[in-house]
Amino acid sequence: MKFFLRDVAFSYSSKVAGKKLIFNHLDLAIESGECLGVIGQEGAGKTTLLQLLDALVRPDSGIVSIDDEDIWKVQDNLPKIRRQIGFSFQFPEQHFFCETVEEELIYAGRNFGLTSVAPGGSRKALEEVGLVPEEHLGRSPFALSIGEARRLAIASVLILQPRAMLLDEPTVGLDGEGVDRTLAIMKQAKRRGTTLVVVSHELDFLAEIADRIIVLANGVQTDESARRLLTDSPRLALYGYDPPEVLQYADELRQRGMNIPPDVLTMDEMRAKIGHRPLDEESPNTTSHC
Repeated sequence: MKFFLRDVAFSYSSKVAGKKLIFNHLDLAIESGECLGVIGQEGAGKTTLLQLLDALVRPDSGIVSIDDEDIWKVQDNLPKIRRQIGFSFQFPEQHFFCETVEEELIYAGRNFGLTSVAPGGSRKALEEVGLVPEEHLGRSPFALSIGEARRLAIASVLILQPRAMLLDEPTVGLDGEGVDRTLAIMKQAKRRGTTLVVVSHELDFLAEIADRIIVLANGVQTDESARRLLTDSPRLALYGYDPPEVLQYADELRQRGMNIPPDVLTMDEMRAKIGHRPLDEESPNTTSHC
């Protein structure tokens, strides 16, 4: 599934603040099977971008197309389009409507037009996100911890088997194991050809999965490969971000005389460059989600 936004303008209106322009003349193309990372400061429009892509909000002007079809031209097609897109909200409780986790997963499918969930589908979806079916299927989704709620929200997306996944801060509230599992799920989805758009402030996470990264600030301020942007520490600082931890660690090793290439981006790449020696022998303070 590919997305294309051309000359899109969008604004919010409220009685208190009046009209607030979020985007003006926004242009963006996302190729099928690509993973696009989205960063930017608060209020830059990151969540709004996901809502535009999922046709949850309509632009004031401009074109939002999916697979070369203007999605607002024939609005009867919107339900069909939305069934092919999984959206994981920033706040998990926005997902939940039912009394139990099992009912929530079944509802996720029916809400998007699936007449039934495949036998064992609920259990499989929970297992994929690291939740034990016997312990969680009968629980209330509103009684889950933040990390558990985040995993359930992702499970409710996976059960749809979408062609595209839009994820808003998917690692918030997750421990190291949860981050690892979420990353593995996204990598598996990417191998299947699923298009991914991921809003996250966790640059180490984006370094592992994103092909491209855009920086939002009054529209798309930067759009380039993840490797080029994330290895450019001075430019990241201009956008208010520290470089990924692996880059900081690489700098430490260079100061110790090791020849580490400037474009190393992930811990796996780092291990390859230092001969697979345990990283904690070099720096006990370094952590990894790999």
